[in-house]
Amino acid sequence: MSMPRIWLNGALVPADEAAIAPSDRGLLLADGLFETLLAREGRIIRLDRHIMRLLEGAAVMQIKPPFESRTLRAAARETLEANGLANNDRASLRMTLTRGPAGRGVALPQDPSPTLMITAAAAPAPPAGLSVMVSSVGKLATSPASPLKTLNYTDNVMARMEADAAGADEALMRSADGGIACATIGNVFVVKEGSVTTPPDDGSIRAGITRNDTLALARDANLNVVEAGISVKALKAADEIFLTNSLWGICPVTTLEGTTLPAGPTTKRLAQALHEAWASDVV
Repeated sequence: MSMPRIWLNGALVPADEAAIAPSDRGLLLADGLFETLLAREGRIIRLDRHIMRLLEGAAVMQIKPPFESRTLRAAARETLEANGLANNDRASLRMTLTRGPAGRGVALPQDPSPTLMITAAAAPAPPAGLSVMVSSVGKLATSPASPLKTLNYTDNVMARMEADAAGADEALMRSADGGIACATIGNVFVVKEGSVTTPPDDGSIRAGITRNDTLALARDANLNVVEAGISVKALKAADEIFLTNSLWGICPVTTLEGTTLPAGPTTKRLAQALHEAWASDVV
């Protein structure tokens, strides 16, 4: 297998030659953002929306991206091709933007030189079903970083550690009121008597691009859609539970803390609708 190639600050380089400064604030302070994207046979799903979210987050964090969106679109495709993934059924891209190298401490550098990196790899098929548990780890609605896709995933990692210890595939993180906020790598939906509920975009979750697609498709299907808090009691009483993210699409939860759940008709219907929507995405 040939050496993977990375798009780093405007150039494609072999992965073993890629160099990021030891003083890069992304490494030292998690001072940056990222996006994960799915490519299907060379079609990068929701590419423009991912780039827009990256640039919007950068504006909030006052990181000036070193490249325009047009360059990032081309770079994403170049990275796929350079890694022999342009014809793969499924491939994963990751765009990472940091504030770049700087001196010690938290104070912002006066003349920053941001780092922008794009990597690509083959992506496995999404799981047919997931076993999940409810973590003790919460999401802070009061943190300005909570709705951004920053590099700081410490809470998510600790929640996933709990899932691993419990023998589960994924963990659901708590909201401030003790309910359910999200999964470690996606958004959560519950279905009860045909009604679809997901936690609100109130600052405590990262409202994913696939979450937004799913809400739109559910409304198009004339389903009753509610953006509201989900208590643990409501979670355990759900007819169906599913998670969403940009690599899986819609993935059913088939086991909740040892209790088996069906991959029900609403989940299957929305998953098929999302598959069709992504198949027509030519951006």
